[in-house]
Amino acid sequence: MSSKESEDVIDLMKLCKVLLSKLWLISIVTVLFAVVSFGVTKYMIKPEYQATSKLYVFNKSDVNDTGAVSSSDISTSKILVSTYIVVLQSNSVLGQVVDTISQYQGIEGFEFLGTEPYTTDRIRKMVSAGAINNTESFSVTVTAQDPYEAKFINDAILYFLPDEIIRVVKAGAVEIIDKAEIPTHPSSPSILKNTAMGGILGFVLTCGIIVVMALLDTVIHTEEDIKDEFPDVAVIGVIPELKAAQDTKEKTAEARLVVKENTREKKKIQWDDDDYEDEE
Repeated sequence: MSSKESEDVIDLMKLCKVLLSKLWLISIVTVLFAVVSFGVTKYMIKPEYQATSKLYVFNKSDVNDTGAVSSSDISTSKILVSTYIVVLQSNSVLGQVVDTISQYQGIEGFEFLGTEPYTTDRIRKMVSAGAINNTESFSVTVTAQDPYEAKFINDAILYFLPDEIIRVVKAGAVEIIDKAEIPTHPSSPSILKNTAMGGILGFVLTCGIIVVMALLDTVIHTEEDIKDEFPDVAVIGVIPELKAAQDTKEKTAEARLVVKENTREKKKIQWDDDDYEDEE
């Protein structure tokens, strides 16, 4: 292996030791990020609720005289699912929903609808629909910041959708499998998920910074660093820290000064006593 290739090798054991030595810092930052994520999720992000209904798509010719349903009719119903979803998200359906909401706004018992006017674009952003497990059924989900609002809008859609589908497609219809219920738990945000993600982010970020600093650190700190970097070089001796030696020298000088001062005090007291006896 050439010298250049050896310089590019990263000592994983050394990095692990560095991370272990900074484990206290990693733990503190991880917990801090998790606590901040928990606080932001719980107290700063408004929860959202989802009300979901299920519908079945069928052709008018789904059931023949014998009461059987052919595979071609089922395939046609699956194809119609995407068409019905397009009708669901059209202005003709959502416009009627907006008109219905405006009629109930301001009425006692419907305070959850607020006073701000609704638009078709606003409703469209709240509504999502999709096929259920690649079957001839599909679901309609309304997401809102109030559970009663989500339920109300979903019911309004189901009220206008069947007639609008018949008017547009003229070859099929839908049957309601399940109406939406008032959601009892928020669908988002997930406090547990966001807290865990915040902790993971803090952990990864701290470890990354420590690793980068360790890789960029080219200073020799201990004998082990010399042995690791230059295994063929023998360590003859270690120069002690000059600051520590200087501190020891200063402390010794201070101790000598104290002893000298104490000696002077003793001599002065003795001289005063002799002088006093001479006067006697």
